[in-house]
Amino acid sequence: MEVFREQPLRSWELDLIERVCGDRRFHDVTVFVQRGRDLAVVRKPSEPPGIFWVPAGGVGPGESLTEGAQREVYEETGLDVRVVRYLLRVRAVFSVGERRRPWISHVLLADHVSGEPDPVDRKEVESSRWFPAERFMAEVVPLLAASGFGRFAYRAWLAGLVIPRWILPRGSSTMLG
Repeated sequence: MEVFREQPLRSWELDLIERVCGDRRFHDVTVFVQRGRDLAVVRKPSEPPGIFWVPAGGVGPGESLTEGAQREVYEETGLDVRVVRYLLRVRAVFSVGERRRPWISHVLLADHVSGEPDPVDRKEVESSRWFPAERFMAEVVPLLAASGFGRFAYRAWLAGLVIPRWILPRGSSTMLG
């Protein structure tokens, strides 16, 4: 499944993406890791109280999407996972006025294999934990949407696409495909 999203950002948000990713990276891999109906979530030190998100980051040179996803999840949560499904490709454009940056989010579903949430990369991630998907939708998504930040609005929109369709109806994953 492929969807499109134009996401307005604040100027400093786009500056941050450009500084971190430069002219080399125009993508992320976002991984919804489930254990039953719980999601593995992370909290970054610079984010406001109550803000969590699922593991996400770049795929390195020579890595497959699956390898990049498993590495990012491990770095951010300490969990070993098995990617079970490519859920969707988001073709996004992040914009501030006339400034535009194309972006692709590869959204994957993974099952927990082993470990308990404990970030490996403590510079990037303050904490990680299991969070019930229903509570995430009820408590975190409204905070993301109301934050006034484009990057959080993008995450709220993405959670609204993924969680009701692929996490809540099952509580367990389906075959990769």
